[in-house]
Amino acid sequence: MKALMTASTQTSAGFAARLAHLYGNIRNCFYSDDGFQKLDRDLQRQTALDLGMAPERLAAVSRKGEHGADEMDALMHALHIDPVEVRLLQPAAYRDMQASCALCASKETCRHDLAEGTAATQFAGYCNNADHMNGLRAEPDLLED
Repeated sequence: MKALMTASTQTSAGFAARLAHLYGNIRNCFYSDDGFQKLDRDLQRQTALDLGMAPERLAAVSRKGEHGADEMDALMHALHIDPVEVRLLQPAAYRDMQASCALCASKETCRHDLAEGTAATQFAGYCNNADHMNGLRAEPDLLED
C-alpha cells in the first residue's frame, strides 16, 4: 500500500511539474508581441477550450498584454471589492471579467474616471462588467475590509 501511495505521489508531482512548465511556456508566449500565435493550432484550441473561450477571443485577449485588464482590479478597489478574493473564490468569473475588460472599448473613459475618483459612481454607464461588479458588491466575503 505504501509503495502505491509513493507512486501516486510521484505521479502527481510529475504531473504538477509538467503542468507548471506548460503554464510557464504559455504565459511567456501570451505576453510577447505575437504570443498566442506562436502556439500550434492544437494547443491554441485546447488552451481556449480549457479556459472556456473561443480561440479567437483568447488570441485577442492575449494581444492586449499582461496589463490589458489592469483597470478591472482598480475598479474593484474603487468599489471596495477585493480582487484577490474574487480571483480565489470565483476564478472562472474573474477570468471572464478580465477578458471582457481587456477587450473593452471604453478604456479611456474608465481610466479617466479611476483617476478622477468617480469610477464607483460612473462605471455602470460604460463597463461591460457592471452587472457582475454589482453582484460582487453584494457578497460580503468578497469585500475589502
